[in-house]
Order: sequence, then C-alpha cells, then structure tokens
Amino acid sequence: MNEKQENILGIPVDILTMSDIKKDLLTYFEENKKMTLTSVNPQIILMAETNEKVKTFIKESTHKIPDGIGIVKVSKWTKGKIKNRVAGIEVMHEALNFANEHQKRIFLLGAKPEVAKLATENIAKEFPDLSVAGWIDGYSKMNDYDIVSKMNQAKADMVFVAMGSPKQEEWLMDNMPMLNATVYQTVGGSLDVISGTVKRAPDFFIKTNLEWLYRSCVNPKRFYRIFQLPVFVIKALNWHRKNGEQ
Repeated sequence: MNEKQENILGIPVDILTMSDIKKDLLTYFEENKKMTLTSVNPQIILMAETNEKVKTFIKESTHKIPDGIGIVKVSKWTKGKIKNRVAGIEVMHEALNFANEHQKRIFLLGAKPEVAKLATENIAKEFPDLSVAGWIDGYSKMNDYDIVSKMNQAKADMVFVAMGSPKQEEWLMDNMPMLNATVYQTVGGSLDVISGTVKRAPDFFIKTNLEWLYRSCVNPKRFYRIFQLPVFVIKALNWHRKNGEQ
C-alpha cells in the first residue's frame, strides 16, 4: 500500500493538502505529464462498487482528492492519516489561480448552457490573465470525437468537466487518451456556484464540515445523499475490519 494513500472500501484516496496540489501543478507542466484531479467522496466510492469504469478512473488518477467529511471521519476511526477535507471547488479555484499566474488556456465542459456561459464570463473577470479557450455545455449534441477535436484545436492546457458522477469520470476515462491538455479535473456542480446560479453553503456549514448536509437539504435531487453517508460509514468500517491495510 502506498504510504501516501489510504484504502477505503477498496478505493485508494490520497493523503494530500492543497499545498501539495499547487506544487504538483507546476511539476506536471514542467514535465509535460497528464495530471488528473478527481474528487473522491462517499457517494463516488459507493458508486465505484458497481461502476467499473469509475473505479478504474479513480485508481488511475494521479490525484485522488479526499473531498468529503465522511472520508475524513472513516480515516480517523480507522487510525488513518487523512486529516482534512479538500473541497473540489477550492481545488478548481487554485487551478484557475495557477492558470492565471502562468497564462494557461482552460476549457469547460458540462452544466446547463446558461450556467456554462455565466461561469465562463465570471472566470474571465476574476482571472484576466488566463485564456478561456472554449466551453461546451452538458446538453450539447456534439459527439465525443468533435468535443475532443475542439479542445485540442483550442490548445487547452486545463480541462474542467462538470457533468456530475458517473458521467464526468466515464467521459474522461474514454477521452483523456486523445486529449493534449495537461490538467484534468472532475468538478461536479462547481460551475453552478461559479456562475452564481447556486450559492455555496454559508461559512458555518463549511467550517463545521456540514456543507454536504446543507446542499442535500436545499437541493431535492441531492436529498438521498443524507442516507448514503451512514451506509458508506458502515460499509467502510466493516471493510477495514476484514481487510486492514491491504
């Protein structure tokens, strides 16, 4: 077992901080290697139990981000070393900061057309030194070949995929080999927040690691996640008892 990873329900999760990610962004560009930033939370781990493509994508990703308080709690209860949640939207913000500092080109894929458009405009305002190479909403009729071609023609350095799980993981699993960008991130609903159409949880919920609860309560489509968390915890603890550090 990699000492910088923990195995939770058979899925590797990295022991890392935002500082590690920022340093690695520079390294991957310098070495011209592909970097995949994928959020790992209780729901995605449960999904990976039955979705082989999602499981493979996580395992093959260079950075498996502990994006969920359930991950942190299970690590603590099994005497692991994951101390803090690393929120996917905050990772995206750091990646955009990097792109701004180094004048990189970004490409957005996913979300509703009006959301993707607003997110693009807001990113361009906040980060004037990066280039928005292009965006394609999640309802586009373009096929994958044409999407990949457009990204490559736009010379994108970073690709952010906001399709929700499992679509975003499956799309990258299928199409990353044909893409020329360096950094790829699964960003779920981050474009909704960046566009301003959805508000992020109040500071109290973020600081107390209850952002997931707030979002589940205000969004009926996410309400089922409240019940997934105890299922995940029970399964993860039982798996650890049987498998230990395998």
